Amino acid sequence: MSKAVVFACLLMILGFALVAEACDCDYHSGGCTISRPAAAGNNCKCIYKGAWTCRGIEVGCSSGWPCEQSTSRSACLAGGGDCGGYTG
Repeated sequence: MSKAVVFACLLMILGFALVAEACDCDYHSGGCTISRPAAAGNNCKCIYKGAWTCRGIEVGCSSGWPCEQSTSRSACLAGGGDCGGYTG
């Protein structure tokens, strides 16, 4: 196997590992909730994709909302996305 093929395979594996670490959101009645928190230094922004599906993207922290790495409603609000799945 050539070095280029091995290198390409390693990059692909690393890419999948990085995506697996990103924050994620799930749909619940009313909207999204965080199911996997953001990495340190980021907030998780939940996005409703339609058909009862949400996804999460990591966004930088802002001065108005400190970084919060949890699955709480306040962490979702800090990300600035759809947080309608939190009740109460």
